[in-house]
Amino acid sequence: MSNAARTERIKALSTLALAILRRCGERCNIDRAGRSCRLSEVVYNEFRLTRSRCDDEDQTSTLDVRFLGKVVLHVEWTIDMVLKTSYRPGEWEALLRRYERIPALAGRSSTLM
Repeated sequence: MSNAARTERIKALSTLALAILRRCGERCNIDRAGRSCRLSEVVYNEFRLTRSRCDDEDQTSTLDVRFLGKVVLHVEWTIDMVLKTSYRPGEWEALLRRYERIPALAGRSSTLM
């Protein structure tokens, strides 16, 4: 897979995961290393989607997608740029796409666990 194709796949999967988190993520605020952070998380079957956004100068955000307990997608970014990515291709991608369309993750139900 070329770097451009990898980057596009990471963007598409990140957009999908963030949409699920926005619609039905459990949200809370935490203090992390002296910074206030907003945390949003969805746990559904074999997935754990987590997003954090810290109120620092750069407004650093992270997205973690775990499948069967292993991180398969990690993206860290600021308003200006992507800082770090980690991506493991696999069967989880098609499953996440399919889950995005089911009622529990499409925002019609708030019962996730």
